[in-house]
Formats: sequence, C-alpha cells, structure tokens
Amino acid sequence: MSTDHATADAPPTENPIYDALPFHTEAEWKEVLEKFGTNGRTFRDFTQLSPESMEVIYMVAYNQYNAGKYKEAEGVFRLLAMLNHFERKYWKGLGAAREALKDYNGALQAYGYLGVMDIEDPYPPFQAAKCFVALGKAAEAESGLRAAVFNSDGKPEHATLHLQAKGLLELVQNARKESSKSTAS
Repeated sequence: MSTDHATADAPPTENPIYDALPFHTEAEWKEVLEKFGTNGRTFRDFTQLSPESMEVIYMVAYNQYNAGKYKEAEGVFRLLAMLNHFERKYWKGLGAAREALKDYNGALQAYGYLGVMDIEDPYPPFQAAKCFVALGKAAEAESGLRAAVFNSDGKPEHATLHLQAKGLLELVQNARKESSKSTAS
C-alpha cells in the first residue's frame, strides 16, 4: 500500500474500507459529520452493517468474555460501542471486559457513559463502586454505592443488586471508619 497521502477530493486507491464508504470528498465528510450530531445518528448508520450483523458481532464479544478472553472481548465491545453509542449492552460489556482486565479507570469511563444514558439505573454506579474499591478510593466507592442503593430501592427487578450494594456499602463504611481511627491514633 502506498504511503502517499491522497488529496481531500480523491480517495485512496488501495483501501477497501475507504472505498466502501458512501462519502469521499471533504464536502461529503463535512455533511456526514454535521448530520451525525443531529437526529440520533450512529457510526453504524454510515456502514453496511445491519442490526442483525451487529447482534452477531455482539455475540462474538459476549462469548469471548464468557470464555475468559477479556482482551479480545474488550476490543470488540469497544468497536460496537463506537459504532452504536446508544446501545447500553455494548457499554455494559465494555465496562465488564475492562474491569476483568483490571483496567479500572477504563471500566469507570464505560460505566460513567452507561450511567449518563439512564441515571436511574443502579447497575452503573454499583459497578463503578466496585472499581473504586479496587482502586482504593473508598469515598468514591461509598458515593456510587449510595446511588446504587437509592436507585434500586423498591424495585423487584433490582432486588439482588440492592442487597449486594447495601452489603458492600456497609463494608466500605466500616473500612473507612477503621481507617480514620487508625490515622487518628
């Protein structure tokens, strides 16, 4: 493949991905980017990937994760989240894969985005709290756990998470109390 840069109006000649795009000129790219920000468009909208294809790709990532191939799963979930940033399960998978890789800051980014998508969902702050615990950030973990407990309270579909969040919150609070006692001594 040639390393020469193509002009803005002429597509490269040996790039099958670029050639498959429905836009090539600078004006076409500008129009795409302007439209992208409106009407809830995703990058998938500009590819030839169908929703069914996205589901197949998701299943690949899901199976990789369940097989313990977290690095591979993380890459596929990252691609899926980039292609459709509105699909919650892609962000959930991305966060879980990063958490399994002990990339807690990366997982926090994914869970943070997931939390913004639905501020009443107790899952993102609960998972974020677990990452904060792993990072030794008890105050942040406590905040996340309080949000998870609040968001799951009285919701039967989140009963298990509610109990887990309450139990972990108690542990974090006790650890913080013990830590403050030992530093005060």
